[in-house]
Amino acid sequence: MIYDTRNRTNLNKLADHTKLAAIKWYDYCINNQIQVLIYETIRTVEKQKENIANGKSQTMRSYHLVGQALDWVLVDANGTALWNGYKTPNADKVINYAKKLGFVSGRDWGWDAPHLQYEHKGYGTDTFGKFKENGGDLTMSQYNQLKEMITVLQKENTELKKQLENKLDKQETREPLKYHVDDWQWMKDNGITDGSNPQNYITREQVSSILKKFEQYYTKKLS
Repeated sequence: MIYDTRNRTNLNKLADHTKLAAIKWYDYCINNQIQVLIYETIRTVEKQKENIANGKSQTMRSYHLVGQALDWVLVDANGTALWNGYKTPNADKVINYAKKLGFVSGRDWGWDAPHLQYEHKGYGTDTFGKFKENGGDLTMSQYNQLKEMITVLQKENTELKKQLENKLDKQETREPLKYHVDDWQWMKDNGITDGSNPQNYITREQVSSILKKFEQYYTKKLS
C-alpha cells in the first residue's frame, strides 16, 4: 500500500470499536490490492468550525469529532488521488465491504462519497483506549498483544502440522514385533489390512477403514 504509514497513523487515531472495524476494512483493501489513501479520521472542533465556515461540513455533530469516521480516496499506482473514482468497481467493492462491517457510506447521501462513519451504539458512544469484549475490559495494547500471540500460535501450529505430516511420510517400514506376527498375518490374510508399515502411526480414518473391513469379514463369516 503506497500510503500505508499515513493510513495506519490515521487509523490509530480512531475510537476503539471504530478502529477495529476500520482496520478490517483496510486489510480488505490490501488483500484485494485496492490502493487507498485514508486522509482524515479524527477532527478537532476548531477544524470542524472551519469546515462549516467554508462549506465543507454542515454540522457540529460530525462523527469525525468523536473518532467514529474516516475519509478516504482511491489512488493510482503513482499515489495520485482519484477524486472521480467513487463510482468505479473498486469503490463499489470497498464501500460494500465497509457496510458489511457496520459503516455508513456518505456516497449513499449523494454528497459525501469519501465519508465512512461507524455509528456503534450512537453518536459519541465509542471509547478510547479500552476495548470491551464479552463483558470484560481490554486495553487496545492488550488486545493487540493478544492478537499477535494468536497469530504466532497459529503459525507454530501450522509448522508443527507440516513437521508431523513429513515425519509420517518418512517413517521406515518395520516388521511387526514377534508378539504380534501371527495376529498381523491373520489381518493380512483376511483382507483387514494391506500389511504395509505395521509399526507406523495410525490415523483415525485408517482405524475406521480397519473396523469396516473387520465388520465385513465377520458378516461374511456368519452368512
